Amino acid sequence: MKCYLCADLLDLKPSWRDLFFMDREETVCLNCRATFERLIQGCKICSASGPGICEECNRWETTELRRTIDSGQCLYAYNNAMKDYFHQFKFLQDVVLAEVFSEELVKAVRKTKGVAVPIPMNPVKLRKRTFAQVDSMLEAGGADYVHLLQKNEEIQGEKTKEERISTRGIFTWNGNSVPKNIVLVDDMYTTGTTLRLAAEILKEAGAETVTFVALIRA
Repeated sequence: MKCYLCADLLDLKPSWRDLFFMDREETVCLNCRATFERLIQGCKICSASGPGICEECNRWETTELRRTIDSGQCLYAYNNAMKDYFHQFKFLQDVVLAEVFSEELVKAVRKTKGVAVPIPMNPVKLRKRTFAQVDSMLEAGGADYVHLLQKNEEIQGEKTKEERISTRGIFTWNGNSVPKNIVLVDDMYTTGTTLRLAAEILKEAGAETVTFVALIRA
């Protein structure tokens, strides 16, 4: 089998674990895996480096969206290797790359004990890309999830950081039953606006706690 990213042959050596566990087959070689920067510690909400809660998250707590997110975790930094991966996965529509980080993403989601709710894609983007990348990663990792939100036609990626932060009303609740404890799942955390707006809607609809897991911290 070849590495999904560099196409080199994977060195798959059988081990005693193969006799007792159904481990997922590796999709990326060790050299490629080593180029990604895992976030280990940092802000308890967004995983930014440094102790305690970061300045940006503290600033959110002075706005109307304070206390919408109870906690969160981002798994990887947005370094050059991740930028290349993200471009190939999202914009070149290489859906098989959903498998690369699916196991880590799902493990983090399950640790929260909340019901997984993916951030929905903008309908225009979904029609263009043909698949929802967050749903694909959860499915590749064998995780259950429910959709509780609908996203309007507004495209966040075309806005400046300041415009994204001031955006309101991009989500509506779809009317499905809302669990008490929810973990929002997204591919990238940039300003935190999207996740907080989603959490606000879900808490208004009945959720008691909303945390999140995002693959990347931009």
